Amino acid sequence: MVRAGGLGTLVLGVPERGVWGIFRAAAERAPVAFWLPVALIVVGIVVLKRTLRPLVPIEQQLERLATRLTVSPADLEPVRLPAPAAVGWNRLVEALRHGGQPEERESRLAQALEGYRQKKSDQVLNSLLDGVAVTDGQGRITFANKALLGLLGRRPGEDSVCGQTMFDCLGLAPGGQAVQPLKDPSLEGRPVIVEYQRGGQIEDGVLRIVRTPLAAEPGQSARGHVWCVRDVTQQKLADQMREQFVNAATHELRTPLANIKAYSETLALGDMVDVEQQKAFCNTIDEEVTRLANFVDDLLHLSRMQVGSTCLNRQTTDMERLFREVVGKVSQQMKQQQITFEVELPGKLPELLVDKEKFTVAVVNLLGNAAKYTPEGGRIRLGVELREGDETLQIDVEDTGIGIAPQELPKIFDRFFRSTDPRVGRTSGSGLGLALTQEIVRLHGGKVTVESELNKGSRFTILLPTRTEGATCSGV
Repeated sequence: MVRAGGLGTLVLGVPERGVWGIFRAAAERAPVAFWLPVALIVVGIVVLKRTLRPLVPIEQQLERLATRLTVSPADLEPVRLPAPAAVGWNRLVEALRHGGQPEERESRLAQALEGYRQKKSDQVLNSLLDGVAVTDGQGRITFANKALLGLLGRRPGEDSVCGQTMFDCLGLAPGGQAVQPLKDPSLEGRPVIVEYQRGGQIEDGVLRIVRTPLAAEPGQSARGHVWCVRDVTQQKLADQMREQFVNAATHELRTPLANIKAYSETLALGDMVDVEQQKAFCNTIDEEVTRLANFVDDLLHLSRMQVGSTCLNRQTTDMERLFREVVGKVSQQMKQQQITFEVELPGKLPELLVDKEKFTVAVVNLLGNAAKYTPEGGRIRLGVELREGDETLQIDVEDTGIGIAPQELPKIFDRFFRSTDPRVGRTSGSGLGLALTQEIVRLHGGKVTVESELNKGSRFTILLPTRTEGATCSGV
């Protein structure tokens, strides 16, 4: 009979295999789980060695450099391996070798900065509206901005003027009196300002030329010059017209005032002047006062035009009645000059929305001009007709007067302009009438044209839309 319970303890002993034994046992029991990580580790070691191979010569060179007191780019050698690290190292070596010494790098940097400054200077000069050029000590152009090329009719980048002289480019006649200061050797070191007229007339062009010497050492002649060229043709034309206006205004004021003074002094004698003479003197004074009033009105109209405040007071107007009033205003002048005055009006004219007062002034100005420059025995015609399906009112003022020279036709409507024809100079006038007429017609939405032949006559035509068009005020 056996008792329940343990009989004792059984102890088994297994011999120790070591690390490799454990690996071998693991490989036998789970081959995939063991060999896969081992294979990955081996592959990683191989890849790492291949990747680090280019770094070995690089590391060796760096170790050698670490033991030297001075280092130059010549001490570095490129690595002949097709690896990214080797490519980067080779680029670094190449950059250091071609970068030069610090002095060379500073010189290159200074050159780059100077080039940048030169580029910015060229941009600034090319943005100027005045023509600018730089010439060397021999007078040859080394730089010319776009504005100067424009004045010369050249295209930037295509027609270079470098190497030429300013005299050749601008067509300056060396023997011309106006450019003599530019040829004077004693003025080489001082600024010079001249105005050069390209042709016989101001319209041919006027250039204002400023020449300034480049900075030079004390006691030395200028190393070159800076030239500034500006086209002042329009300014000169404006000055010329102002001078003409002053002369005309002086005459327009002095003559009537002298007549008024003379006749009023005569009337002051009282009984020494008979009644008929008194009436004649009073009529003359009245005419001269009217002449002055018209001149002042022209000045006021001009002033308003200049500030853009000439406005229209449009009202429904009987155009037939308007033209009858115009004829009444100028008929007496036609009779005095023994001019045949022909008026052609259609049977019926529409009512138009116009500024009656100003439009009357415009037509009277044309007829007055025609009478002024048509000799005795001449003919003036006022013709009015509807055109283009009654949408346009055409007004013609035709005369057999002295006519207008072809070269003066483009300027005939300019303010203050008066013809250089001596026959025009013998008559009074401010040069404002035609300019006012054109402005008034423009504000009504119409236009004024002129055809003329010298010594045969002129024809001025107003084309006025019958429908309300155009600006209400000048400058709009």
